[in-house]
Amino acid sequence: MATVKSSSMPTRSTLPASGGSRLLRPLLAVAALVLVAGASVATTWMITTRMHESETQAQQAQAQGPDGPVPVTYKAPPATPVAVPAPIFFALEPFTVTVSGPADDLDRILHVGITLRVADEQSRQRIEKYLPEVRSRVLMVLSAQPAQTIHTQQGKQDLVAAVIQAVSRPFSPLPDGQAVTDVLFTAFVVQ
Repeated sequence: MATVKSSSMPTRSTLPASGGSRLLRPLLAVAALVLVAGASVATTWMITTRMHESETQAQQAQAQGPDGPVPVTYKAPPATPVAVPAPIFFALEPFTVTVSGPADDLDRILHVGITLRVADEQSRQRIEKYLPEVRSRVLMVLSAQPAQTIHTQQGKQDLVAAVIQAVSRPFSPLPDGQAVTDVLFTAFVVQ
């Protein structure tokens, strides 16, 4: 009698997955990612170098005059940087004055904050010492302004010039004036 032996060999579906195929797929994915990233970097590098070369050529073409290249002179920087003096500011308390409006309009109120920029410490000390006179001069200038002109940029610039002139005048016993270099508005309201 013939006996049938059952095969003890496992089928393919029951075999465990081999270790090589489990690692092969992620490695292929990483390799593809590195290849794409490398191609992207190479393309970006090529484009930027071409753009830089074309900009350099354009600059060289502009630097050439009708008779050929224009020589470029090199000026060496100073050994020590030039010391720039620190700015000196003197803030005045805000002013509120009445300014005249047009003939058919009512008077307006001007509220303005002013900071003076002076050239030296002596001028700052003089302004501080004669502060009531400085405030009086500024009030006189501000109240003399017509409302319709201080709304414009030119009107504000004219006001700055007038305040500089008024504050720079010498005070009564002193022979020379103060060195006011600028007038800065820190508040400016017209109602």
